[in-house]
Amino acid sequence: MEAESVGAVIGENLERLRRRARMTQHEAARLFARRGAPLSRSKIAAIEAGERTHLTFADVLVMAHTFNVEVAELFDGHGPVAIAEHVVLSRPVIRGLLRGTNVPEGSVSWDPQTQHAELLRIADVRAEGDAATVGQFRLVEADHALARRLDVAPQIVVDVALQIWGNTLTEERDARVARFGALESGERHAHRGHITRELSQEIEAELAKQGQITRPDEEIDEQE
Repeated sequence: MEAESVGAVIGENLERLRRRARMTQHEAARLFARRGAPLSRSKIAAIEAGERTHLTFADVLVMAHTFNVEVAELFDGHGPVAIAEHVVLSRPVIRGLLRGTNVPEGSVSWDPQTQHAELLRIADVRAEGDAATVGQFRLVEADHALARRLDVAPQIVVDVALQIWGNTLTEERDARVARFGALESGERHAHRGHITRELSQEIEAELAKQGQITRPDEEIDEQE
């Protein structure tokens, strides 16, 4: 399932809340105006249509306050949400974060001496989880970079990486770098670059094998 933008999810739920209150968009605009929020009927219509992919947190707070609901209710429903270019969270996880109930199996009152190790351990647990759990949050920065270079959709790269290693390209790279243990910054950077290139070549070869991309040498063969 393709991740939706935050704006699209908010718009879907804004429309749901408005209709539940039996309000027209004009009436909702007047209601927002009484709260001091400059949300015109046309802006409400654009938000509900998913045309405003990015909304400020202040906008979200005003909507929740105006309709007298918790902020989490503006993320009602299911499915992945693109929080940022390389971060995707499920709606239940977002609601949990907003309600303060999404606390993984770590220390509630973080010990400064162990926080770093605990956060890394939690990330490892997620990476080893089942597909549904892992799908709530995946690291895909390197996957997006490779997708741009190959001119394919990022999800194609992610899917192939999962087929090969059970991890995204980014996660597999980070896991392999972690095996080297503590490294100087420059040395770690060099290892990251080398491993990224190796893993990218594996994905590229698999994509070519599946016929999803054409490699330069194949183009030459076709021309001959």
